[in-house]
Amino acid sequence: MNKQEQMQKNLYDYLRIHAQSRGGRDFLIGRRRYTFGGALRCVNALMKLFAECGIGRGDLVAIRMTRTPESALLAVAIGAVGGVCVMTDCYDSVAGFLSSVHTQIAPRYSVTDEKGGWRLYLPGGGERAITFSEEDGGDAVALREGVLPDDPFMIIFTSGSTGKSKAVTLSHKNCIANPVDAMPLFEEDERDVAVSLLPLHHVFGFAVVACAFFCGHSVVFPENIDPRSVLACIEEYHVSVIYSVPTLFIDLLADGIYRDYDISSLRLGLMAGGPFTAAQMLGIEDRLGLKLMPGYGMSECVGISTMRYRDSVEERAAGVGRLYPMAQVRIVLEDGTQAAVGTEGEICAKAPTMMLGYYGDEELTAEAIDDEGWLHTGDLGYMDNSGILHVSGRKKDLIIRNGNNLSAVGIEQKILNLPGVRDVCVVGVKDEREGEVPVAAIVLSKGVQLDMEQLKGALLKNEQPVRVKIVDAVPLTSSAKHNKQAVRELFSGHD
Repeated sequence: MNKQEQMQKNLYDYLRIHAQSRGGRDFLIGRRRYTFGGALRCVNALMKLFAECGIGRGDLVAIRMTRTPESALLAVAIGAVGGVCVMTDCYDSVAGFLSSVHTQIAPRYSVTDEKGGWRLYLPGGGERAITFSEEDGGDAVALREGVLPDDPFMIIFTSGSTGKSKAVTLSHKNCIANPVDAMPLFEEDERDVAVSLLPLHHVFGFAVVACAFFCGHSVVFPENIDPRSVLACIEEYHVSVIYSVPTLFIDLLADGIYRDYDISSLRLGLMAGGPFTAAQMLGIEDRLGLKLMPGYGMSECVGISTMRYRDSVEERAAGVGRLYPMAQVRIVLEDGTQAAVGTEGEICAKAPTMMLGYYGDEELTAEAIDDEGWLHTGDLGYMDNSGILHVSGRKKDLIIRNGNNLSAVGIEQKILNLPGVRDVCVVGVKDEREGEVPVAAIVLSKGVQLDMEQLKGALLKNEQPVRVKIVDAVPLTSSAKHNKQAVRELFSGHD
């Protein structure tokens, strides 16, 4: 099949394909193991239950997305009968999460395990128990008929790391287009074993599941994601693929603990969702013994750029990668014209992974997607002469000090290059005299003290933080990105 044909199928279709060729092989490994055949039988049973309870094309179904095989199976089954998964955070109740994101979404159904076992809650107050039966109750493929590639599959909420969370609507095609485009680049296939470390109610975390369904390889869901538990999981299950944010990769290296485990099975890592330096990337790659790919995407456009498995380490460490084969990018200046190579502007993208829009908000969607179909990402960046994309910051994340625009990301990159700095988050806070000024929350390696003179020497005068806090960890959002609002609150009082 060519890529256009591959994108006509959804996750359920790929599960059926793999169940036919490798039905007895382990697929989803958590507290309970599911083979490909067992997973298909579970999904068929769930589809029949959902259809019996009236869930059909376009119905919103809130689902508490625990990082488990069961959540993955539930999402695929809901989508297969035409329902739209409203993905909620497992660290809250469904109702509590939907209230916290301040949207007008009111799903008719909800699926949750917050009171113990999994249950489906129906309109009008009824409920049904959910079991994950692997008994062969017959095929449910007829229930999938009429579900189209461009139909909504999930509503996923942006992290809100720099502002209000938004409800992003993604289609079946949006979700499958990412592995269709990326897997050949990573040479990821049925021989791999992935590990699920990120929240499944965010795109990066769900992408691990989508890639496994597409490729037909196993994915492990460890109960704990502290560094030693992750390393033990890699050793036990011979994990070869790991997708995560920079902080987790760095944590795996802390105090040399990785040397206590056999992690020789690792071959590929995808790192995205936070700032990192070329030196950090090279250090992670050398110590963990894998090839590390940078990645750039967002809830609104799942995959925009990355590198190829066979690219040199120098190329892979140069930026956030070259464009995905099916993606397009324009760098746009303030006057709307296209920037020259090497010139910074707003990154605008088009790709099959681009969202349908913000749920129920045509005005907000029109602000993000222009009349020519370009998504205005709100990120600043530039293309270099090698076709590698570089991200330099957020338009909303600029710090305007004495009339000068400062990039918080640019300052972070310089601080990250200092010896002993493990992580840093720079934000702007209001100042009566200078408008805004930068402040920095910094995480240091064990036993290291910050040399303030060295920090000042690495930055331009305007870039130097007026206050620095040494913290054990930078506050994170539920999607493991820096929580810039929480960092501002660290500096809201007096030192």
